[in-house]
Amino acid sequence: MIEKTGTKAISLVQSSRKAQIFTALFGIILLVTFGLYLKAKTINVNIDGKVVRVTTISNSVGGALRFSRLGIFPEDVVTPDRSTQVTQDLEVQVTRSLPLKLKLDGKVYTGRSAKTTVGETLQDLSERLGLNLKETDEVNIDRQAMLAADMDIEVKRAIQIHVTADGKQIDPYLAPRTVAEGLKKLGISLGDQDKVSLPLDQELKENDQIQIVRVAEKVETVSTEIPYQVVAQPGDFPVGLPDRSINRGSNGLNQQIVRITLEDGKEVKRDILEQKVLRSPVNQVVSRGAQTSISRGGRTINFTKAILVRASAYSSGSITATGGAVRYGVVAVDPRVISLGSSLYVEGYGDGIALDTGGAIKGNRVDLYMDSEESANSWGVRSVIVYVK
Repeated sequence: MIEKTGTKAISLVQSSRKAQIFTALFGIILLVTFGLYLKAKTINVNIDGKVVRVTTISNSVGGALRFSRLGIFPEDVVTPDRSTQVTQDLEVQVTRSLPLKLKLDGKVYTGRSAKTTVGETLQDLSERLGLNLKETDEVNIDRQAMLAADMDIEVKRAIQIHVTADGKQIDPYLAPRTVAEGLKKLGISLGDQDKVSLPLDQELKENDQIQIVRVAEKVETVSTEIPYQVVAQPGDFPVGLPDRSINRGSNGLNQQIVRITLEDGKEVKRDILEQKVLRSPVNQVVSRGAQTSISRGGRTINFTKAILVRASAYSSGSITATGGAVRYGVVAVDPRVISLGSSLYVEGYGDGIALDTGGAIKGNRVDLYMDSEESANSWGVRSVIVYVK
């Protein structure tokens, strides 16, 4: 009986201790909960077009959003920024980032961006990932296009080339491709005969120089004169005197159909496709002096040529240009017409020899020496024939 009573007492003591422990723990939980309740603040998160109230015990906006179960990504744009201290009823704006794929240099980057356009997104990714993208790089989507979820963006790094065509030079940036594809990309069309300084199937490289020569052809009808020829017949007058016309000549007319090749507007080649004579030329026939001898005073004078000259006379002076003494028969000449030392026969004067010159004796002019001033004055100036022996 006494043993049973002791056992009950022990059981009661143990139950009492458990109750005390439970009560203490419960009290602690109540105190912690109450403390957290006192610390908690509610913020208004504007996201996905609606306002969500989020109650948090975090001190910063970033902490509050991290535990909010709103699915916030690091790339999402938060205003005010994530380090801002939480206050009751703080207004927070969240702009969702969109998932995308970027193909560059043979690699595929998976990421997110909250930027509006493709161009802004590429700048954002370039700065965050250190991709060193440039405005001149080629993109498969217009840079001004709005960014969409799960968009596949491909970027090809551009190189600078230099193109000369149609009188202008441009220095565009293009992604590597063949010369033909590059020109097509630039909107430069080629004619069938145009010349390009690089092979069209060659891959473009940095600073390649491409020169385009525009080749064009045109067919024209060209008329040209056919010059007439002068046909000489022997005449019965001294050799050397001017020809005497028997009949006048006239030019003929030739017609050609030609193909003209132009390079950048300049003629480089001319091919005759067809030609015909529309009018034949008519030759001019002249009588040409053939006599080489004349008869004067019962003697025959042989000569090599006859020249029609203007002859004057002089009687002054003592020494000729060739150093000899003046005398009757000395003739002053232009050495370009009659060589000094030539034997002459002058109509109306007689035999002479070309031994002198004069400042006024130029061309078909001669000056005849007379023994007296009276004879020189009597001669005056005449047109005569000089026969050069």
